[in-house]
Amino acid sequence: MRLQRTFGCVLAHLQTTKFTRGRLPHWEVERGRYFVTVRCHDSLPREVVSRLDEIQKSLQRVTASSREFLQMQRQYFRTMEKFLDAGGGSARLREPQAAAALVAQIQALSAEGIDVPHFTIMPNHWHAMLAPAGDASINLHGVMTRLKGRTARAVNLAVGRSGTLWQREWFDRWMRDDAEWVRCVDYVRQNPVKAGIVRDWRDDPWTR
Repeated sequence: MRLQRTFGCVLAHLQTTKFTRGRLPHWEVERGRYFVTVRCHDSLPREVVSRLDEIQKSLQRVTASSREFLQMQRQYFRTMEKFLDAGGGSARLREPQAAAALVAQIQALSAEGIDVPHFTIMPNHWHAMLAPAGDASINLHGVMTRLKGRTARAVNLAVGRSGTLWQREWFDRWMRDDAEWVRCVDYVRQNPVKAGIVRDWRDDPWTR
């Protein structure tokens, strides 16, 4: 699928490489840059999960290239993030050794041709900005599947625990232009500030 115009902006020669709908839609484009969020499986109360399920079902019925899709995707993320910032669940990433193990795995993506210039590790979730290091496209689904497996093993080993760590799916959004990238970078950096963890993002050892 080649898109010429989306949300009122011309996106010349933009080629969709993959679009899947699991519990969440995942839209990949050639040479795409992405904002991703992964949360711990027990990070949200049941009523919030039910609300997210309602939004997710509505997303399934919306055309991915529509403005409505983007608005509902934002609604899903805002609903999720509001409660994630409260630090609910086991919050395993609050432990420094767990956060350090996760950061090491994220930074190791550079060996696979993926640049991760910005990320933040919160007590029960994490955000990262992903971009291809060269001209190649990212197989985001493959990268995230491997990364979730690797990080779960590394974090569990670091804290001496076992069992399920991450929610089955992740939230991803491709950056439609440089302005959106800049806004998301600012969001990533300000997340620990907004959650009251630090006063300045530069003071947080797990934020870049």
